[in-house]
Amino acid sequence: MLGFVPCMVLADDLDTLQFQAGQSVERDSNVFRLSDSANTQALIGSPTRSDTIAVTTLGFKLNKPYGLQRFELDVNAQDYHYQRFSHLDFTALNYAAAWRWSFTPALHGNLTSDRKEYIDTAADVQNFGQVSHRTTRSTVFDAEYEIDGAWRLVGGIFDRSSKSSEASTFEADTHVEGAEAGVRYVFPSNTSMAYRFRNGDGDYPGRPLSPVFARSFRDREHEFRLDWAPTAKTMVRGRLSHFDRSHDDLAARDFSGFVGQVDATWAVTAKTSLAAGAARELGSYQTATTSYFEGHRFFIGPTWKPTEKTALRARYTHGVRDYNGALPGFVESNRRDTTKQASLAFDWMPWRALKLTASLQRDRRTSSEPGFDYRSNKVGLSALASF
Repeated sequence: MLGFVPCMVLADDLDTLQFQAGQSVERDSNVFRLSDSANTQALIGSPTRSDTIAVTTLGFKLNKPYGLQRFELDVNAQDYHYQRFSHLDFTALNYAAAWRWSFTPALHGNLTSDRKEYIDTAADVQNFGQVSHRTTRSTVFDAEYEIDGAWRLVGGIFDRSSKSSEASTFEADTHVEGAEAGVRYVFPSNTSMAYRFRNGDGDYPGRPLSPVFARSFRDREHEFRLDWAPTAKTMVRGRLSHFDRSHDDLAARDFSGFVGQVDATWAVTAKTSLAAGAARELGSYQTATTSYFEGHRFFIGPTWKPTEKTALRARYTHGVRDYNGALPGFVESNRRDTTKQASLAFDWMPWRALKLTASLQRDRRTSSEPGFDYRSNKVGLSALASF
């Protein structure tokens, strides 16, 4: 669903206060992401699994420089209203605040805090008839010191959490806090490479005392990043890490491996651009027969702007997840999920302060395990006014 869409602003507007109001309507053919074989009446008490969702958005943005400092604030409230399944109604409060600080031109960094709440349609909710709203929070303080023209020291501390509105999901809620340190090298062309070591201590909030569920963990990550602009029309950003999560109270839940992502953008012509990327992921998924998942996905997304006020956007994403790490005495599930998502959207800005969008989206997941497959089609309209 489109919902809250950031508006287009010019550079000279960045130090002003901006208010936003939006309205979107979406028709979702499979709100609960039920399997094709599911008995809809028995599971959710309704002969149909589709609904129309209206989202009202109100918010404001502030971006103001003061000398070497810059302060940013982005706040919005989104009210979700379901026409048929009204018990799913909720209001999300989202914000992102940042202090882009600089003590001297050579010593600078960021203090950021944000909260995001969204409908997690990919979550495997065990209570049929419910939808997971995932809330993520993050507070980060980071710093960079320019040793000379190319080498910089980087470091910071962080506190991050992720929580689902549904207690019975296999992807656990997490809270982790820790620190990172490393170096960055910036070439004259503005291409940069960086290495960071990150260490975090975390827990799974709300997990009951049980011999089959881990309650705390430690993360260690060695990360390499590259930001590269091979030409004036292309940009490549890449990240490769070795990630290790260990559990002192239940070593059978440990997992580790390489994770990463690479994204590229190419301005093909003045009116056409292309974005593409690929990623490898690891994440906790605790059942008796699995402890974690390994995911691979790629996407491609062309954009065509026939006029200054219109844009046609398409995107296709393909992903695969394998579930591993059975507890001792249990047979590993060997579950594999394949997801495919295709979307098409048309943006029109009849006036500088108004953006209209129409969209189509199709989601599909197939699984080697029965009951985890689903299909969903969505059509949406949205309007966002900025003033």
